[in-house]
Amino acid sequence: MRTAWVMPGGSTFGAIQAGLATALFEAGIVPDLVVGTSAGSLNAAWLAGDPTTRGAEKLRDLWKSMRRADVFPIQPTRILAGKLGLSNHVMGNHGLARWLHETLPFRRLEQGVIPLTVTATDLDTGDAVYFEDGPALPPLVASCSIPGMFPPVEVGGRWLVDGGPAAFMPISRAVEQGAQRVFVLPCGGTEPFEFTQDRRRGIGSIATWPPPKTPPRSISGVNGAALGAAMVSAARLDMQVNAPRCELYVVPAPSIVGLSPYSFAHSGALIDSAWRVARSWLPAATPVPAGRPVTIAGKPVGDEQFGITDSAPAF
Repeated sequence: MRTAWVMPGGSTFGAIQAGLATALFEAGIVPDLVVGTSAGSLNAAWLAGDPTTRGAEKLRDLWKSMRRADVFPIQPTRILAGKLGLSNHVMGNHGLARWLHETLPFRRLEQGVIPLTVTATDLDTGDAVYFEDGPALPPLVASCSIPGMFPPVEVGGRWLVDGGPAAFMPISRAVEQGAQRVFVLPCGGTEPFEFTQDRRRGIGSIATWPPPKTPPRSISGVNGAALGAAMVSAARLDMQVNAPRCELYVVPAPSIVGLSPYSFAHSGALIDSAWRVARSWLPAATPVPAGRPVTIAGKPVGDEQFGITDSAPAF
């Protein structure tokens, strides 16, 4: 069966995908193509360059080496300009572009060992824009350009932002490319996760599920949650549409509720937790049921056996 891995976005929680990928490789589940959005597009690109257990190990090392300053530089004047409405972003993307240039395994998208698709959103039309060949850096930076945080990126005469708003979980694109079996590797799930950053001082946090029933306290928080809810709704519909068209799996992942999407401090712990969760799930894995509404985790709506409800993801 032609197998695709679909890798949605998740900001710093993209580290989870490195753990999930390791478990899949160890189980002999190797992708014939990869489709990514936002942080998932970065992981997809690295794995397209080396779709093996060794490649997953390199990916784990990359996530463990990342620091906030690499991707989210604090620039007070830029932040102030954004807050005052004098700019359409609060952070530059030069750090991300520089880091990608130093770490990417190839310079052109078609140079991957397996086919790679990078997803972005056309800011003018709202359409999903898919890149499968050409220079790798511009579409990858565009795919990760969180609206309002990073500036839009012009590629081929289009102004592009993060792929999440148009195709957060691009399963349909994978099926259109001939995938008969699709594994979705999310950047967060419902499995319990406890993170201790400093064991000596006992500093840490527990990501619980379901999330607390309280709204965000800021305007930007409400806007982000609303956009996230829209992406969840679209992803659920994409699963429902494609479950009859392919053998579709959503790999379970640790909960990221309560963790910062702009901190890399939890990367190593999330990778290890994701690997354990996926390894335990694989022997009894069942595909997403066809013909039924499902949750973002691919479970039937109302299936209380799993205690699953939907929550808006981070980019």
